[in-house]
Amino acid sequence: MSKSNVLITGCAGFIGSHYLDLLLHNGHKVVGVDSMTYASKMSNFEHHMSDKNFEFHKVDICRTMFLIALCEVHEIDYIINFAAETHVDNSILGGDCFINSNVLGVKSLMEVCKRLNLPICHISTDEVYGPIKSGSFSENAHLSSKNYYSATKASAEHIVSAYSNTFNIPYTMIRMSNNYGPRQHEEKFLPTILRSIKKGDKIPLYGDGTQVRDWIYVKDSVNIIYNILEEFHKFYELPFTNQVYNVSLCDEKENKDVINSVLSHLNLTWDDHVEHVEDRLGHDIRYSICNDKIHDIIESIETTSFQNGLMRTIQYYE
Repeated sequence: MSKSNVLITGCAGFIGSHYLDLLLHNGHKVVGVDSMTYASKMSNFEHHMSDKNFEFHKVDICRTMFLIALCEVHEIDYIINFAAETHVDNSILGGDCFINSNVLGVKSLMEVCKRLNLPICHISTDEVYGPIKSGSFSENAHLSSKNYYSATKASAEHIVSAYSNTFNIPYTMIRMSNNYGPRQHEEKFLPTILRSIKKGDKIPLYGDGTQVRDWIYVKDSVNIIYNILEEFHKFYELPFTNQVYNVSLCDEKENKDVINSVLSHLNLTWDDHVEHVEDRLGHDIRYSICNDKIHDIIESIETTSFQNGLMRTIQYYE
């Protein structure tokens, strides 16, 4: 799969734009599509607009026939889907856009794959497993989504596997833990902390702040995904094997400890900068996934410590 021609959806978003960087850096020809919702930014990828190996189209992934034409013209080898509505709070307030992007959009992409016999890499989330009090979920665990956002992501996974079973479409499924780093939208937890400090507002902390998340720096995340698709599978001569991979560095932290780390970096005090707010509806207490399946990849690359990644992230938002 070396130097494949790739269609990447959600290329103007947080993680998708970093994966785009990596593809172009490694010499791939890339067609990027993004509907440019509120969470998409031209600044995330405009530095590539003059690259002869990149072409961008502002288009909704539900436009199946348009995507088919793009794939045919550019001789696309595989699709990687980062496009999604992702913010749990927004899904609680109103879920129609989550159905459109995360369910109908994935159905559209699978129609493209069916028509052109293309493999797909679908980016999912550790939240599809639901919460776990102790231990960690392996890829064989059943899905038990507990919030509206993760329910639509689980639905997308079922659509991918159903199309694969029915129409023999090869896929790779990536379930990622909580990404952080430059370009993340301001609604997310770490950007909210930094924005609140910058504006002189109190940092809002849901409940008692003991919710546990598994943190991975975005550059590490996309590097692992790239290695799964371009190196790990190539080594075994099986490009897309209908496999699911948990992508995580198993670096779990309570929300309140993340805030403390930021405050410590900036020499600020808790009492002056944090306020507890009412916990959100259906807030899962802990996500945790096992990364044994990608152990060889993690061992082969240089990963980023949380403190180092946090420092880079703070510098970016400053």
